[in-house]
Amino acid sequence: MQIRRQRSWRGLTEAAVLAMPLLFVACASPPSSLLPPRSDEPARTVYVVHHRGLHTGLVLKRADIPRRGWPASRDYARSNYIEVGWGDDDGYRKPLTSGIAMKALVGSRRTVLLADGFSQAIRAKYNDSKFTVLAVDVSEAGFDRLCDHIQQTYSLNEKGEPIRLGAGWYRARGTYSAFNTCNTWVAAGLQKAGCPITPALCLMPGQLLGRVRPFARPLR
Repeated sequence: MQIRRQRSWRGLTEAAVLAMPLLFVACASPPSSLLPPRSDEPARTVYVVHHRGLHTGLVLKRADIPRRGWPASRDYARSNYIEVGWGDDDGYRKPLTSGIAMKALVGSRRTVLLADGFSQAIRAKYNDSKFTVLAVDVSEAGFDRLCDHIQQTYSLNEKGEPIRLGAGWYRARGTYSAFNTCNTWVAAGLQKAGCPITPALCLMPGQLLGRVRPFARPLR
């Protein structure tokens, strides 16, 4: 499935970042017992993928996902990997305008998840220079917590099933804003997995990647 990427919101988002109060950066510490993985336990690899512009997503190996978690992974039973990203509904799924951007940045409760299943090797899938890919090894327990983070982002119907919006799109929970972006969503998942990262300091992709690199391996 080909994913349509949103155009850059850099100017509007950077202006909001400059206006952010310093106290906003306070955040709980990650569970230190989850990272790094112990030598006697299997490690799970999570990939942080930055697409040119502002969008960043997560890639997980589908076979590693616990059966009890992330029910939408069943939609990609024939895929080796799943990339998932979160964002504002209009900004993610429609041609971007200044009105849509401003509406999203001040706060949008209509959010969506975009999932993309694929079976190519990671290096082959993201071989274009526009991608930045960082591999993060986490413990099995940390990986399960990350999957829970993704699962909890799906909005479910009365039967407990993901609400499908077509072609990999799902209705999501959470409010998108200048202070809660796709990058902070990725950082929150990594923090729950045990990574030493503060989501409130990861509003922009450069901030996120800069804070992930110390505990990650870069892939070209």
